[in-house]
Amino acid sequence: MDQEDGSGNGPTTRTEAGPRAAAASREHLMANILERYGLLVLSVVVAVVFTVLRPDTFGTYANWTGIATSGSVLAVVAIALMIPLVAGRFDISVGANVGLSAIIAASVMSSYHLPLALAVLAGILTGAAVGAVNGLLVAYLGVHSIIGTLGVSIIIGGLVSAYTGGTPISSGLSPLLTDLNARAVAGVPVLFVFTLVVAAIAWFVLRQTPYGRYLQGVGSNLRAARLTGIPVNRIVLLSFVTGGATAGVAGVLQIAAQGNADPSVGTITFVLPALAAAFLGATTWRPGTYNVGGTVISLYFLTMVVSGLSLLGAAPWVTDVFNGTALILAIVLSAYLRRRRTGSSEVGE
Repeated sequence: MDQEDGSGNGPTTRTEAGPRAAAASREHLMANILERYGLLVLSVVVAVVFTVLRPDTFGTYANWTGIATSGSVLAVVAIALMIPLVAGRFDISVGANVGLSAIIAASVMSSYHLPLALAVLAGILTGAAVGAVNGLLVAYLGVHSIIGTLGVSIIIGGLVSAYTGGTPISSGLSPLLTDLNARAVAGVPVLFVFTLVVAAIAWFVLRQTPYGRYLQGVGSNLRAARLTGIPVNRIVLLSFVTGGATAGVAGVLQIAAQGNADPSVGTITFVLPALAAAFLGATTWRPGTYNVGGTVISLYFLTMVVSGLSLLGAAPWVTDVFNGTALILAIVLSAYLRRRRTGSSEVGE
């Protein structure tokens, strides 16, 4: 039976409409697959290209373990950045928090000669405390998250500089921690294993708990979240506390990766790849939403490219330009996907 196609061009048959709808469905499916797995495919392509160009250096076990290790701390930092972003808030103090947590954990061992377990606990609690300050400023005092956490970051930087005098803390540290950088389990770097554990915990909290669902509800539609009875202020506060505690974990792992607690850690250059990964992660795996899988994939993609560029002999400034460009593109892409799915492209309040 003939039907009008609504365009004024005469009738169209069901047999014509069927293939047309099927083709549109296939195109939609392919677009979704490309969005979700595109960065993984690109990572494979880039790895192959660098391996062909530098087979004796890039395509070696030593280089791949180096990539896994060097990206471990930054992957945890990226997760710490991502958690408040899920709630629609931005924590610019994460880098400084990592540095402070590392200094506190190292001081507990070096100055007070306390065991490693207490040092780790002190580092994590320090990160959580900084997160609590950020959360109170943003959730209960109404300070914009970027402005408030920027101020906290500057204060932390001053305090760390006053305490250390700019000198790294390297003596009296537990070898159980400082030797982790050189250890492996079944050929896999221990630091990378720790990163996977942190990522798994973060995924579980965000995807499998009521707190995680509330967090996503607040980030996707603040007004609707209030109307449904979600305690928005408390959830925003907890997002900063959770992100801060994760930054504390990153601070402890930074001691393991570097062998000391360096007061210069936490600068924008240090945090830039993690920032880019947090936003780039919203364009892959679960496009349009900040997610753990996409964040970790993005961080290691950036780490791999930087490694390849270094082995090709690129100047040091190229790394900064690449990471800065990646950050800008990631913000633009994540805002576009977020706007397309939720109608809002706000980075944070």
